Amino acid sequence: MRRLSMVVLLLLAGCATLNQPECQAVQANPAQKGLADGKAGYGLWRLDKHVESCARFGITFDRSAYLAARDQGLLQYCTPENGQIVGARGESYENVCPAAMEPAFLKTYRPAYREYQIDRAGNNDSMFWPRRF
Repeated sequence: MRRLSMVVLLLLAGCATLNQPECQAVQANPAQKGLADGKAGYGLWRLDKHVESCARFGITFDRSAYLAARDQGLLQYCTPENGQIVGARGESYENVCPAAMEPAFLKTYRPAYREYQIDRAGNNDSMFWPRRF
């Protein structure tokens, strides 16, 4: 029974996006984490995971500050230049770009991602799911 409890705790800890010191830092400056997540192209699921992680420690943070900064980070993520970089790395796109920026982002992302898939298939004789950093 004790082993089972330990396994469950380890599995739950593995799903956390933030530890206690990180949650305290986010609580002090949620905009910094929001900006970083936006620049990385994370969807809103990431905020949910942060909230869930920090709740384990009784820590809450300002979601609106996080979201406003995330929007600013997405402006940097959703450029055509970055679309090519993200696609060439084989990273998945989480449909996060603002409507006005998405077509230009996808115009470079899609061909770069297809090239990545072709290269991977040629090297390993199989297709891979999109990677996430």
